[in-house]
Amino acid sequence: MITPLGQPLKLPVSLPENAMLQAALSEALRHGPNYGVGGRSLSSHLPMVLVALARLDAPAESLRAHLVHWAARLPPAGPVPKLVLEQALPSLLLAPESAAFHGSIRLAYALESGHAGEQAAALAAWAGTRFSLGPALPATQGSASLRTTLDAVRADPAMALNLPAGPSTITDDMKAAVALPRVDDYLPMPRLSIDELAEASLAAYLSTCNFTALHLVTGLHALRILISQVEVDEGQVLRHAWRAWLAAYVSIGRPALAWAAVHAGQASEGDWAAQLPALHASLNDHRIKLADSAREEWRLRGWPGYALCLQAQGAAR
Repeated sequence: MITPLGQPLKLPVSLPENAMLQAALSEALRHGPNYGVGGRSLSSHLPMVLVALARLDAPAESLRAHLVHWAARLPPAGPVPKLVLEQALPSLLLAPESAAFHGSIRLAYALESGHAGEQAAALAAWAGTRFSLGPALPATQGSASLRTTLDAVRADPAMALNLPAGPSTITDDMKAAVALPRVDDYLPMPRLSIDELAEASLAAYLSTCNFTALHLVTGLHALRILISQVEVDEGQVLRHAWRAWLAAYVSIGRPALAWAAVHAGQASEGDWAAQLPALHASLNDHRIKLADSAREEWRLRGWPGYALCLQAQGAAR
């Protein structure tokens, strides 16, 4: 198997020297990338949570607990196609919604891990589940701010979505949302930047603690990492990310966003340090990945609201 990487990564935190993580990821590669629940195919979170735990300084027994937990539900791994990151990723970035954002999240964690086998497997998993909510979008910039656009979406009764009762997935709900006839009116409307989408993602999560909104936070963290790895038209990537973001936002009922909570108060490394024992003991992979992604985004942007993602409530309970 070849590494999909053409050049060394330049990342804020690199973990290739972590022998414990490398061994755990090698063991995780015995398992397939998806598992079935109630007739639905869901993404394995095992490699992602292993990397998150390692970056959160978890002991070996924490990684072992997740290996055992996931081994009971994951099928054996099949052959992994050989793909090259620089060739495959630009196209994949135009479908960030693939596997409910997990394709991009897993690959970002894989790149940060320094594990060549996991990088190849993550890239192949995303390619194998590539799914787009619609046709290719141009790399145009709108004239409205993202906040103004979201205010308009909230005020438009035609953007209300009534989902059927019963079990569904993030992808099912996003597909229903993007089918609303007025969605296309909002796709070209806003000016877009990775920072504004990240701010809106955190504001959406802080206002709801919703499961889908959690994936917007971790998904935007992943998108930031991935955009830095290849030559892409960032404007076009962000336009596709906005379509996925909008579909997810509409699917959770277009909540009022907690913009003020993003920037209020203070945060420090101590906020995360105080929660490490609980995170190390948890089997909630979403809580662990959220805490890890939030710390990395806080270290970059300094928004205190990221520390609120440490609270064990809602999707992070």
